[in-house]
Amino acid sequence: MSPNDNELGIVIPTPNPSHESGAHMPLVQRSLRSVTALSALAVALLVSLSLLTVGAGTASAWGPPGTKGFRDATINGYGMDVKTRVRTWASQTSNPKTAPTVIFLDGLRATNDVNGWEKETNVAYLSRHGYNVVMPVGGQSSFYEDWNAASPTAGQRAPYRWRSVLTKSLPAYLNSIGFSGNRTLVGLSMAASSAVMMATDYPQLYKRAVSMSGFMHLTAPGMQTMLRAAAFDAGRFDLNNMYGIFPNISAFTRDPTLNLPRMAGKHFLLYAGTGAWGGRNPVGRTWVDNIGTGLDGSAIEVLSMEQSRTFALAAQIAGAKVRADFPAVGIHSWGYWQDEIWNISNSGWFFNG
Repeated sequence: MSPNDNELGIVIPTPNPSHESGAHMPLVQRSLRSVTALSALAVALLVSLSLLTVGAGTASAWGPPGTKGFRDATINGYGMDVKTRVRTWASQTSNPKTAPTVIFLDGLRATNDVNGWEKETNVAYLSRHGYNVVMPVGGQSSFYEDWNAASPTAGQRAPYRWRSVLTKSLPAYLNSIGFSGNRTLVGLSMAASSAVMMATDYPQLYKRAVSMSGFMHLTAPGMQTMLRAAAFDAGRFDLNNMYGIFPNISAFTRDPTLNLPRMAGKHFLLYAGTGAWGGRNPVGRTWVDNIGTGLDGSAIEVLSMEQSRTFALAAQIAGAKVRADFPAVGIHSWGYWQDEIWNISNSGWFFNG
């Protein structure tokens, strides 16, 4: 297990005094202390049972060439091994220059054919409801960051440069095709913390962020151990090649919970289920597959829910504009995420937060 924050000499920052009352301070501190303790227990369970990731399915992608408003383009990937593609669907019912632009970031097991959101869900159909839809392709185990070095264990020759893509070439490309600057980053699981931090660091590029079953305290006790195990399992990536050996400053500057004072005024939406099974569980080939996949999804979602609830409370106290949805049923599975995107769309949150 990784050392805890106190042993490292790291002080968990509390919200900016200009956005809080003194009475709220003990509540935030207690919440953050409890999240680290609970995270350690949950991580131990996840690692011991090898419940590290949820694999991708085999559903067909929607949005073939020829669909109205569809583009499949290659943009500057800053030397990454695989060409950086982005698939986009312009709004079919409104002017793309004024329609909200929703950018979907993939999960840990992202593939290089299409984004998991396209492969596993129908959210590209948002383009028929007044939205521009954007799906970058690739980034398995990347956390959408610029890595310090290539990961030889994964067969990389050049390091990931996803943060550069998301802050430079992707916004430039979206401007070039006439998509509006009213942009939301939707980060799924692995990508959730990256989406939140990107919206925090680059408000001129991204007006809001969605954390979809994400993890908001990446340096909590045991989290770094889990993340390293998961990344190695998904593509044999060595996270020491991302920021260096933990502890390091980059890991702390990318941890949403440690950056709460900078989030005043930012728009976030946090979603996580309780881990309880429901009608949207993935279907396996046999009942054994169903049980195994469901248990995996439940364990991971419990950890996400626990961190997301605590972060939502702390971010509100820090002055962020937070909407939270924590339904009574839901595991770490595409069906629940698809439903939540349509719930957000129906609420109008993508328009103005």
